Amino acid sequence: ASMTASAAEPERLSVYSGGFEAVSQARGGSARGGYALVQRPVRVTDGEWSIDDLPLALDPSTVQLSGDGVVVRSQRYDFAAADQAELLQRAIGREITVEQLTPNGAREFRGTLVAAGDGLTLREPDGSLRVLATYSGFTVAGPASGFVTRPTLRFLLDTGGRARDARLDYATAGLAWRAEYRAVLRGSATDCRMTLEGHAMVANRSGFDFKGVSLDLVAGEPERRIDRLPMMDAMVVRAAASESNMMAADDAPQAVASGENHRYRLPGTGDLPNGSLQRLPLIAAASGVPCERRLVAERDDGDWMPPRPILRRDLGGDGAVEVRVRLGFKNERGAGLGVPLPAGRLRVFDGAELLGETDIGHTAAGRTLDVELGSAFDVTAERKTIDFRLDAGGRTITETVAWTLRNAKATETTVRVGDRLPRWTDWQLVEGDDLFAKTGAQRIAADVRVPANGETVVRYAVRYRWTADTTLD
Repeated sequence: ASMTASAAEPERLSVYSGGFEAVSQARGGSARGGYALVQRPVRVTDGEWSIDDLPLALDPSTVQLSGDGVVVRSQRYDFAAADQAELLQRAIGREITVEQLTPNGAREFRGTLVAAGDGLTLREPDGSLRVLATYSGFTVAGPASGFVTRPTLRFLLDTGGRARDARLDYATAGLAWRAEYRAVLRGSATDCRMTLEGHAMVANRSGFDFKGVSLDLVAGEPERRIDRLPMMDAMVVRAAASESNMMAADDAPQAVASGENHRYRLPGTGDLPNGSLQRLPLIAAASGVPCERRLVAERDDGDWMPPRPILRRDLGGDGAVEVRVRLGFKNERGAGLGVPLPAGRLRVFDGAELLGETDIGHTAAGRTLDVELGSAFDVTAERKTIDFRLDAGGRTITETVAWTLRNAKATETTVRVGDRLPRWTDWQLVEGDDLFAKTGAQRIAADVRVPANGETVVRYAVRYRWTADTTLD
């Protein structure tokens, strides 16, 4: 189905990524996470003008009303009444009927509400005061002063005595979106090929049904100085509309630059009901994308650099090392992609089998993704220091390390072994340099083939040196 284009200028809703979990998992009332900007065409009149069909999560400090020939003389925001206590406070000075249950049945007391707190105090028609410590219900005669059930914006306008078109801009919480990617792999190792598709999950827990809006999804989280939006939940929150013109699109939207972010504009208009979670196209499906599936056993104890050579043998690096499953691919046009990939969740399948899922950050075109999908079940690794020689006079340490890789699968596999050389900054491989290569200031790695239902042992020896003026322990 295609989105229906609107003849008149539609309301525009720009939803920013970030805060999706908080918004989508909110229970009751309106969510306080997420961020969206609203641009709403309105028709205003001279004098007092108000509007109350607004999100409960609206940020009043961001409201701006503008239009040709429209002068805003004053502006006020009225919070929605949140609970019974607030309603009673606003009803002070008004006529009220209070119901009280007694052993002999229900009784009613009428009077002017004087105070509300621990019980109610009424001034009765004869001027006496009645204090009710308990009550079962009350009825206010006429609306309480300033009482509104929805957030309300009130303006005093000068429009030259005529109705004019204007635009109401504001920010609201309670709206968020996240990218959802699905990758299906075929082949193994460097022969891997991938089909990738991406959708956007858009959540609305703002306390408001957006109808007939033009929707923009912005990939990015601009810095905002809003610790907590000054919003109030209404006494009753409506459920998502049962009849709505769902957001839909036949094709994925094109990404366009928007400041330092990317904006995805869906064609046409649709509805985004409160309490809904919609799935919309985000990127066109790409097939045959080259990828690399890797098993990685890596000792990683950070990038700390020692202030002096570490002379003790035991560094705590020996023992089992978990073998992790990783997937790498290039986000470039030549590989079938080459589009901005917004941050989101990536779920990876081998046919119908789930390999794992992970989060990816915002990834620009031309960048390479390398993600971890979980641990290997049938492939294990073990690291062991098999020789350690300290030559204090010669100012050297020679250490020999063996890695044992075991493969319980029926097919051969390759494991990338990564190790860190943490004892000192001046080092050299004196054995195993034909297999292990330097990958960082203190890191080496090797690709090790492990036969089906077998094991492979690889080893290296590293020599550390220091100068005579180096301080030792």
